[in-house]
Amino acid sequence: MQGVTVRTVRRRALLIASVGSVALGAPAFAQQAAPGAASSDNVIVVTAQKREQDIQDVPISMSVVGGEQLADMGIKDFNELDRYVPNLYVQTTPGNNAFYIRGIGSQPGNLAFEQTVGLFVDGIYGGHARQFQAPFLDVERIEVLRGPQGALVGKNTSAGAISVVSAKPTRDFRGQIDASYEFELGGGRLFGMVSGPVSDLVSVRLAGQYEKSDGYVRNLIQGGNETKREAWFGRASVLLDSGGPVDVLVKVEGGKVDLTGNPVERFLTPNDPDLERSTSGFPGFVDKDYDNTKNFNASATANIEIGDHVLTSITGYSAYSFEKRLDADFGPSPSFASSFGENFDQLSQEIRLASPTNGALEYIVGGYFHVNDYDLFQTTLIAFGPFDGRADRVFRQENVVWSGFGSATWHIGDTLRLIGSLRYTYDRKIADQTRANTGAVQPTWLATPLSGKRIEREWDPSAAIQWDVGSDAMLYLSYGQGSKAGGFIGAQSTTTAAQFEIEPESAETIEAGAKVALFDRRLRFNISAYRTIFKNLQVSSFDAVSTAFITTNAGKARSQGFESDFILDVADGVSLTGSLAYLDSTYLDFLGAPCPFDNPTCVPANNNAAGRPLPRAPKWSGTLFADIALPVSGAIDFIANGGMTFRSNTYLEESYNPDAVQRSFAKLDLRLGVRSSDKAWELALVGKNLTNKLTGSHAFNTPLAAGIISKFINPPRTIAVQAKLNF
Repeated sequence: MQGVTVRTVRRRALLIASVGSVALGAPAFAQQAAPGAASSDNVIVVTAQKREQDIQDVPISMSVVGGEQLADMGIKDFNELDRYVPNLYVQTTPGNNAFYIRGIGSQPGNLAFEQTVGLFVDGIYGGHARQFQAPFLDVERIEVLRGPQGALVGKNTSAGAISVVSAKPTRDFRGQIDASYEFELGGGRLFGMVSGPVSDLVSVRLAGQYEKSDGYVRNLIQGGNETKREAWFGRASVLLDSGGPVDVLVKVEGGKVDLTGNPVERFLTPNDPDLERSTSGFPGFVDKDYDNTKNFNASATANIEIGDHVLTSITGYSAYSFEKRLDADFGPSPSFASSFGENFDQLSQEIRLASPTNGALEYIVGGYFHVNDYDLFQTTLIAFGPFDGRADRVFRQENVVWSGFGSATWHIGDTLRLIGSLRYTYDRKIADQTRANTGAVQPTWLATPLSGKRIEREWDPSAAIQWDVGSDAMLYLSYGQGSKAGGFIGAQSTTTAAQFEIEPESAETIEAGAKVALFDRRLRFNISAYRTIFKNLQVSSFDAVSTAFITTNAGKARSQGFESDFILDVADGVSLTGSLAYLDSTYLDFLGAPCPFDNPTCVPANNNAAGRPLPRAPKWSGTLFADIALPVSGAIDFIANGGMTFRSNTYLEESYNPDAVQRSFAKLDLRLGVRSSDKAWELALVGKNLTNKLTGSHAFNTPLAAGIISKFINPPRTIAVQAKLNF
């Protein structure tokens, strides 16, 4: 892997030592229940509160998407998942992707920042979107937790958290081959998995995946379609389990994603996308944009029964490197471009002790630690008359975090529970930035090296009360606080010493909800209402004058609304699922906000965006889907699943330009097929966005092109044939 340093080697050595100590210290091994699947009682088990629980008993507004659904509908990454989960938004940008929950997320103008929506894969924290690039490889389920989760889940979850749970080795032998070909875009996917025991003690699961796509936006100057995608990923998991008081799961995965081109169109007027662009490329490197990422992740998870308690240890290592070149004016003249490069590695450790759940008081206590190193390299080139020049920036940061946390549940009676959680976090960052400039670049680019050290100490509490209304319904009321670390502006060309540091943001929320299971759990209905106040919200926007993203703190913002979902088993083999969310997210105080597009005399320092809605926060979103599996004969079943996802109007950038609004839309998906009754094989056609609705996920004022809006365009209609073989 590129960018491997002495620090990286040191971290890998520590990881190997940690894994070895866990494995050698395990005299016997216990098998865990398989979470995430529906049992005969229609129970969906999740681990949102670091225990296996029925989702109907968790006092959190959350959505769960199963791995089988992801594979069936060909949902390969978060960019495609967001429209299936209300109040989740994924913003695709020239730098990194960004996650938003309930309208709040870390805008990607500063690549060095951690996400406001925390990402966890098998319990390993990822603050950077590129840490976990595997396109939903062999996933058991994905849990999306809405609202601040700082007390139990961790810091940097002030808007919510996403937890990805990988499929684990099995005690019975099984395998799968899944292949698909996409007609509209070209390319396809090949997935293979094998799992089973190799001895009474050891089970192994191997999974690999290859993907290729030929793109969907035509480049009229350079030819061909963009974005072309090619990805390879593999994972090996080993479970040591003899049925005793200890089990250990070791996982290693790695791969790469290569992207060529960008699905970006420029607009002089609010025309609909036509899937065509005219770009000539990078100055001095007249070729298509590219974005290449390599990553490597490893973890060791041990569960040790100590009497009636369970001690859990999760050791993780995560690393990635990426290189990117971007024609940043997105137009026919090679006048403005940027290149990026990142190297990152992180070592983490969590230890927690969970009490039994059959007493009046149950609890979890634990501690967490991570250390990571982050290097960012960025170059800006301008070939635009008197401003010809080049600016190179190097940003380096070391981050050390440790925290202690605890959660207790007091069973006041058979139907009433009181839950309290608390986390203390220490966060230290040390960073420096250097710049070198050549040519007649703008004078504002000239600056002395920047450096800084930040130490933050945060308390994140939460409390909830739950009341079981009979055996079929639960009501809850919760209060929680969340925080997101401050930091440093990473490798931006115009940053001054006064702008180099950004303060932490905090969130305070109240949520009330009901979870109902009726008719022998054939109908499950959940609804929640919430109100969250964010302070010092970290925001960034593109400034066309300085041709740079400016990152700062907004004073205060409010996010409020409701979310609901249901699952109805209509009959054997027929079910309906649906969701509906309403979101009202508004700035309450944002002095220094970007100026509105229609106010040419505005001065940003004096502009206050109070009362304006937050971008990328549609007021309404929802889904409605049906799943059908009916026997055609004694040996063959007919299968069908599909439905609609929708969103209302939303602004895609911070100047509130109507040309950059994404109008309300609905998209239709449908999968039709046949399979053997024993599910040994399956053949299906998968259609997504069947009405060919063209939408954008991100927009901005185009550099060096006054009045022109650029938009990232989402994929058009796709139709694929899919074949599965299970053995």
